Amino acid sequence: MNIRELKKEIKGIFIPPKKVYYYGKIKYGTPYFWPINFSNSVIKIRKLELNTKETPATSKFRKHKKFNNVPMIRRTKYWIVKLFSKYYYIEIGWPIKMKKTNLGWKDKWDSPRYEWPPSFQIFFFNWQFCIWWIAPDENNDSYYEMILWYLFYSNPNESAWNKKYLI
Repeated sequence: MNIRELKKEIKGIFIPPKKVYYYGKIKYGTPYFWPINFSNSVIKIRKLELNTKETPATSKFRKHKKFNNVPMIRRTKYWIVKLFSKYYYIEIGWPIKMKKTNLGWKDKWDSPRYEWPPSFQIFFFNWQFCIWWIAPDENNDSYYEMILWYLFYSNPNESAWNKKYLI
């Protein structure tokens, strides 16, 4: 659920979320939350190390069991190249990207579990501009879980909510 839909659904019922801004070096979001084909430089080259019997692959989920240091998260175009009996990992991506992230949540034991807030991010080489929509009192877990419960798990006409977030 994106922020526009969320605000429309809770208008007049819940206190709207507030915006928080960040501008600086890439700090928020792990590589698997970065946009697809984003790389903080246009090209990256990494020398790969072959696995030996003494140093097996560090994870059974790695795609390339032949090498010890292939990145686990690969969201850009990449090649593994052999040059002069050495292997190299070459990655090409765009250094400028924009990304919108919807409200992250999951259903666990028939109740909602909040995971991350809606956000908008602009990546520019090693820099990042972010906007998040967080709870009015910065207690995102209970705020968003109450909203999710209201929207997906309850009858909105009959409610017994904690008055803390209601208008």
